[in-house]
Amino acid sequence: MTTETSNLPIESVILESLQQGDKNRGQLFDVTGKSYPLLVRALQHLKDQHHIETYFTPTGDVSVLTYRLRAER
Repeated sequence: MTTETSNLPIESVILESLQQGDKNRGQLFDVTGKSYPLLVRALQHLKDQHHIETYFTPTGDVSVLTYRLRAER
């Protein structure tokens, strides 16, 4: 996390990061540097506001919940 992103609200950092490509929760945790509870609340709020959506990416024996920007309709 850079000083530039540390001054932005977590939701803005998440949206900017997802503009670069889909990310899982661990990757977004690394980008935001915020606690998991705060990250989860922000992700749920963005999902409730229809800014992002989730899907599962198969990785070996488990699937990883992944986030992406919601497509404009």
